[in-house]
Amino acid sequence: MVRFADIIPNAKRLAAVEQADGIGRTVLHVAEIDSTNRALIDLGKAGADHGTVLVADHQTRGRGKGSRAWFSQPSGSLCVSTLIRTARPIEEAPQLALLGAVALWEAIAAHTGVAAGIKWPNDLLVDGRKICGILAEAHTDGAGELDFVVLGFGLNVAIAQAEFPEELRRSAASLAALAGRPIDPIGLLRGFLESLGVWLPLWERDGVASFAGTWTRHAEHLGQMVRVTDGDEPVTARLIGLADDGALRILDETGVTRLVHSGEIATGISVGRGPDYISTKHTGVSS
Repeated sequence: MVRFADIIPNAKRLAAVEQADGIGRTVLHVAEIDSTNRALIDLGKAGADHGTVLVADHQTRGRGKGSRAWFSQPSGSLCVSTLIRTARPIEEAPQLALLGAVALWEAIAAHTGVAAGIKWPNDLLVDGRKICGILAEAHTDGAGELDFVVLGFGLNVAIAQAEFPEELRRSAASLAALAGRPIDPIGLLRGFLESLGVWLPLWERDGVASFAGTWTRHAEHLGQMVRVTDGDEPVTARLIGLADDGALRILDETGVTRLVHSGEIATGISVGRGPDYISTKHTGVSS
């Protein structure tokens, strides 16, 4: 049995959101930590159960994609990591960031009335401004096989616009400001855990096909011509949906459909709008 206090001494059980089984069966809370993903990886290596969740009000060294930092603020942020043990192969672990975005979209819409856009591969935006970043990190066992994945997110719940660092004030936003009212982070967290608990078994069974249609319906930039980084090569293309493995499907300027497995959509750059209707043959399997 894992002794949580040995690894995260200040953690307390957050019984108000714990679930009977599965995702959220154990939910730990700390006021501040360097990184919820880092700490939960340590718990996972010590044998923590599938579905263990770590929640923090503030991260001092929160991480985004690559080497980027994630800004948070005490009493204004919700920083959450979930430990997932799965029989899916290690190459499919990044799909959990896409699945997490769907679960978060549902929780945010239900509890705040704010309809975000999902920006491939790991952000939620409202009116082009980021409210959430998502990071899935895989850990392997001694044989190089997938041991577990930690799915983490940082969500701007109630950070005043003037309190963001100057370089983020034009590109970031908080749910409370967008909703025009205070947001209950506990209710939001509970909604996320419940939604993830529904989606995860479907992904375990059917992979990306289980949520591709839902992801696509809420996709930011769908049908638009955007600038996509594909390795070191910038590509101007129309976003048309998800591939079966979670790659981004784009239609480039020559009319060729391409798959982008590692890259991102340039924020704030749109080079034209596509048609109002995108053929379902391009958007992945409906869910």
